[in-house]
Amino acid sequence: MLQFNPDGTLKLTDAQAKQNDIERNSIVITREQLNVKPAIAQIRIKLPADMHPNEIVNFYHKIDDSQFRSVEHSIHQIDERTFLIKVDRGSMLMYGLLNFMIQCFKGRLSNNGCNDVIVKGTWANYGNA
Repeated sequence: MLQFNPDGTLKLTDAQAKQNDIERNSIVITREQLNVKPAIAQIRIKLPADMHPNEIVNFYHKIDDSQFRSVEHSIHQIDERTFLIKVDRGSMLMYGLLNFMIQCFKGRLSNNGCNDVIVKGTWANYGNA
């Protein structure tokens, strides 16, 4: 049964509220499919309030050309805590590059020890990989 808050917004279940709290205090990396034909995708990295954003850009520049050099990509800071790593043009190696970056960021940010890293989303016609 749906329940509403006094202001008219939908009331979250206890499980949803708990998940929101977990995500608020975690690093969330989300796979986002922008287009299917041609395939274009990106990853979104959202940081908790207690983490310094410079680490994301610095680490991106350390790994950006280490694999899949033919795939053109860039990083953009959307707001104080959110970054997009976007493939500028879809290619056969796009998913490989983005999954490589997810694994690198997950490993690097997990070693931080302060926050959990949550990976969400799927690629269309590709699965979770």
